Amino acid sequence: MKLMSNMRSRVLSLFNYPYIPKELLEESRGPILMHISDTPKGVYSYIFRIASILKPDYIIHTGDMADDIKLECNTSKIASYVSEVKTLIEGLEKNENSKIYYVLGNHDDYETVNRLSKKGTILQDEIITINNCKFRVSHYYEECPSNIDYNLYGHNIKPGHYKKEGTVGLNGVLNINIIDLGSKRVFHLDYPIGTNCLRLIEPRRISL
Repeated sequence: MKLMSNMRSRVLSLFNYPYIPKELLEESRGPILMHISDTPKGVYSYIFRIASILKPDYIIHTGDMADDIKLECNTSKIASYVSEVKTLIEGLEKNENSKIYYVLGNHDDYETVNRLSKKGTILQDEIITINNCKFRVSHYYEECPSNIDYNLYGHNIKPGHYKKEGTVGLNGVLNINIIDLGSKRVFHLDYPIGTNCLRLIEPRRISL
């Protein structure tokens, strides 16, 4: 069953369409939280489509909002960064009922995000409470106290998702993570095929 789901997900992503499990669509209690991280421009429309289908109550982006720019290493590309982040923020904030958190990464610019966002909350490394659950949100992974329910991070493909002493750790680089806060169930949705190439963390394949 899982193999079939994985195959279906990969095929759909070729057409820029996400595979969303039937259980998530039909059995969720809500509220729904969507966690994303390290997003290159090429995945924006895919993320917007997921948000339009699931209508999440909360969206948390754990940094590097235009990850194909690598702004920290390419400060001269600030104009391209502004253009891409504008597209991302406008797309996310079209979800009128979503509370949105932007947790800035090393390739983000505070002034740009603050100027462009109309409804988002900008964070760094903080602990927040959502629906009576405690979240540690940061661009970077760190171990956290056992009273934290969810540890959300990005930046690197390691460490992966984990469960330890009552804390669920979710890496937003690996998946688009969906939390059903009513049932505490977590769903890992795939990014489109080729996302890591767009992030510049995998070499592009050259066809002969």
